[in-house]
Amino acid sequence: MFFQNGDGPPPIFIAIPLILVGLLLFKIGLVAAKAQEKTNFKWVAGSYFLQFGVIFFVSSPLFLLGMVGEFDGNPGIIAPIVLLSIFIALNIVNLIHEIGLKRSFAVVFLSAGPIIGAMVIIGMNLGGP
Repeated sequence: MFFQNGDGPPPIFIAIPLILVGLLLFKIGLVAAKAQEKTNFKWVAGSYFLQFGVIFFVSSPLFLLGMVGEFDGNPGIIAPIVLLSIFIALNIVNLIHEIGLKRSFAVVFLSAGPIIGAMVIIGMNLGGP
């Protein structure tokens, strides 16, 4: 599904750079927030991919509903899922890097765009007809 021939590049070639840009923005956000705990790249990558996995897990019911044709992309359903995912990511960042909720919000806000973009691309290809 990801490597189908089409008009543009395959979606996987768009999702992977988005994920990597999000990782870079996450690292920059942690540096800007002056995080003192677990700031080497191994911990940053682990924390970022943990966030991505949790967001994927929280969104997976929508993907499954899309696969069987029961979900049409209603924003009234997507918005609470995105808010719940951002809330969980905020707490993961605060728990791992111990920078406080305000700074965690800034870091998550900075890196949430590429994560949401990659999830939309993956979701359109996994959950589509």
